[in-house]
Amino acid sequence: MKISYKREDVIRRTASKLDLENKEVKIILDKIIDTITDMFLENHSNIRLEIRNFGTFEVKPARAKPNARNPKTNEVIYIPPHKKIHFRPGKIIKNELSKEYFLK
Repeated sequence: MKISYKREDVIRRTASKLDLENKEVKIILDKIIDTITDMFLENHSNIRLEIRNFGTFEVKPARAKPNARNPKTNEVIYIPPHKKIHFRPGKIIKNELSKEYFLK
């Protein structure tokens, strides 16, 4: 079974942990996401954002792919050079995710 979380779930859980109103946490979360987005959209070729005990986000350049293929139509297409975001989880998350688990 797949569990899907939304922004509202983060807001609700954070509000209960901090004993704040959902409206207040929503404003804070929106400003944090706006700030991170602004940082990622800066005009630098490599950007790194480290959030201790969570993980590291890196914006890296991606090369052009002149002979890429559309999997639906099998058509050869050109993908221009662009930037991509890579996430590397922190030690705590990495260790928890690497533990053996059993499906119920």
